[in-house]
Amino acid sequence: MIVNPKKRSASIGLVLTSLILVTIFYVGSHTNTPYIEFQKNKLGNIRIHRELLSPRVLCLILTTPKYFLDRVKAVNDTWGPRCDRYLFVTDQTPETMTTEQINFTQQIPIAPIQNIVPGYDHLTQKSTLALLFAYKKYFNDFDCQQNASKPVTFGYNFKVNVPEGYHSGGASYVLSRESLRRFYQAHRDSKSTCRKDGGSEDVEIAKCLRSKGVYPGKSLDKQNRELFHPLPYISHFRGQFPDWLHKYAENPLQTVSRLKKLLLY
Repeated sequence: MIVNPKKRSASIGLVLTSLILVTIFYVGSHTNTPYIEFQKNKLGNIRIHRELLSPRVLCLILTTPKYFLDRVKAVNDTWGPRCDRYLFVTDQTPETMTTEQINFTQQIPIAPIQNIVPGYDHLTQKSTLALLFAYKKYFNDFDCQQNASKPVTFGYNFKVNVPEGYHSGGASYVLSRESLRRFYQAHRDSKSTCRKDGGSEDVEIAKCLRSKGVYPGKSLDKQNRELFHPLPYISHFRGQFPDWLHKYAENPLQTVSRLKKLLLY
């Protein structure tokens, strides 16, 4: 939802709480059956009123065909189905794809978004199209524990480049329903300065949101631990942080020794 320590070679998860996100090439309708079946088995014959369940989360996962058979497959087999609905947002050019990659598209939920330009330099366009698609198709279908009427977003907070900072794209980010609505309005405004492509995706998305009064929330748990992480797991576990992260991070970086102290308390 969703943000870019310059290391997001795999897939970027954009989670839009209260409404939200998704991506390209129409492969057919998918209902995330494994998750739904799990819910049925878990709840047995209890009658479910889904409109009363919260949170309801739509996950938009940005990727590209070269990652279909490893990273995308891993997400699809593990945490993807935990979202109430999830969609992969991807460029897709059959002429440059292997037969195995093309066949795999029939096994995963892909958002029917047209005209996505391939390449890392076009992440701003990919994210923008995904968010606009989410607004048009899913605005009233998803919500979260946060107040959906507040123009707030959540993610790993950087304190530079944008007024009030911005979320690391590599860590993913979450938009409330009101945030998504304002993002959509910004792109319909003829006087808007929101970029449709180019620049650094996480910075450009944040600038666009700020132009409509959307602000970044605090993304810490009750023990002041980060809920989003911009680096690979092992880097956070070992406390091996690059110098730029010390300069960018809004909150003090937590090393393993610091986490141990927190756990002791």
